[in-house]
Amino acid sequence: MTVFRSGIREFHAMNIKGLSFALIAALAASLWCGSAAAQAPLTMEWQTDLKFGEVAASVSGGGTIVIPPSANTRTISGALVDFGGTVKRGKIRLTGEPKAWVVITVPSTIEIQKGTSSFTMTISNLTLSTDNPVRLNNQGVKSVFIGGTLTVATDQKKGTYKNTSFIINADYL
Repeated sequence: MTVFRSGIREFHAMNIKGLSFALIAALAASLWCGSAAAQAPLTMEWQTDLKFGEVAASVSGGGTIVIPPSANTRTISGALVDFGGTVKRGKIRLTGEPKAWVVITVPSTIEIQKGTSSFTMTISNLTLSTDNPVRLNNQGVKSVFIGGTLTVATDQKKGTYKNTSFIINADYL
């Protein structure tokens, strides 16, 4: 299991299925009379946090903030008041076998929390800047951007909300 930590989140990448496949493939290669080449390890590095900026919910209603994976922009809907702030799409960098195909799996939702309180918000509709499978370049590298939708409730409590943890998987195809 690989654990990355940064200012607003803890990122876990764990892939039992890929590990099992790698062990089975290694065993099959050792039993086969021909030759087999090992694939380079696939690594994932979180490079940029997903940041939705600063908004306020009114007592008359909440809303959503949508950041597309294609740009550092946002669309605000509902009864939210825009106070600006930093807006960034998330970014991960994959490194592995040159020209290999990789499948990335993101969670359906991520819960973010205000400190240790019970106040939470949900990020949903996580989307990638490229369709799966993703092809690594000639050097075995590919950067992928992540967007999503933050739902802000009516009279959401003021504060900085961070995620507790979430899992993104990347597997060779």
